[in-house]
Amino acid sequence: MAAAQPSRHMCRVAGPRLSNTPCRPALHPAPLGHCSPAAFGPVTSHSFSTTAAPTAAAEGVRVTIHYVGTLDDGQVFDSSEEDKGGDPLVFDVGEGRMIRGIDNGVRGMTVGESREIRCEPADAYGERDPQGVQTVEVSKLPDDVKAGDQLQTPQGQRVTVTKVEDGQATVDFNHPLAGQALNFSVKLIACAEAPQVTVTTLSPGDGVTFPSKGDSLTMHYTGSLAATGAKFDSSVDRGMPFKFTIGVGQVIQGWDKGVMKMSVGEKARLEIPSDLGYGERGAGERIPPNADLVFEVELLKIN
Repeated sequence: MAAAQPSRHMCRVAGPRLSNTPCRPALHPAPLGHCSPAAFGPVTSHSFSTTAAPTAAAEGVRVTIHYVGTLDDGQVFDSSEEDKGGDPLVFDVGEGRMIRGIDNGVRGMTVGESREIRCEPADAYGERDPQGVQTVEVSKLPDDVKAGDQLQTPQGQRVTVTKVEDGQATVDFNHPLAGQALNFSVKLIACAEAPQVTVTTLSPGDGVTFPSKGDSLTMHYTGSLAATGAKFDSSVDRGMPFKFTIGVGQVIQGWDKGVMKMSVGEKARLEIPSDLGYGERGAGERIPPNADLVFEVELLKIN
């Protein structure tokens, strides 16, 4: 989780979380803001399906896997530690929050099946780019930054500080595993229907200009708890629109999914289940665990 430091160009990445481990095949850091949608998401009621739960991994299916990741020399760089009672990895196939090799590699697996998946650099963290190593002024980084620290850019990209000297810091934008072929031993534990965001248009936009991953958006929102209708935050009340980059994990998954469906000028109601918001952990005193949330939002500007 990244600490909020809006006055700086980069922010420090705190201690590792399961979903934020840099070597993990996942690509979904979700830093918290105060009570903005960078911290919250919406849903009023769940839709219950009478169809059987899926038994195979496919586009749009939520999968649960255990895995061990090794390099070609046999070194284990990451593991869900099934043998030690570790937590499995859960993700929605096709959502783009995993490296491509894993997202594609699990497709077609059935519950209980094990599979060896090899990811070449192009399907993992890419080749190392010498231009990805850059020098920046220390004043643009968090206080007391030192070599070895991991930082997060406003676009959600993680970088590693490799050197600090004479007011300058060398930062490496390459992933630590860039240029490496990765081997995964994967076991599919479970499949389920992926939770969905409901988007209801309240006032249409231009119907032409929609966000793309990496776009900078400016929005107004009012968020409330689905169960009680209690309002927990509103940019409208503050008179200050909310700005963020979509599709890179700066906001909860419910926003990344739902806002993508809106065009410029549109006002909409987003209903997001807790799984796409804050899930079991909740957020502070105003968002309890497992809370479905509702947002009324307006997409003011793209880029």
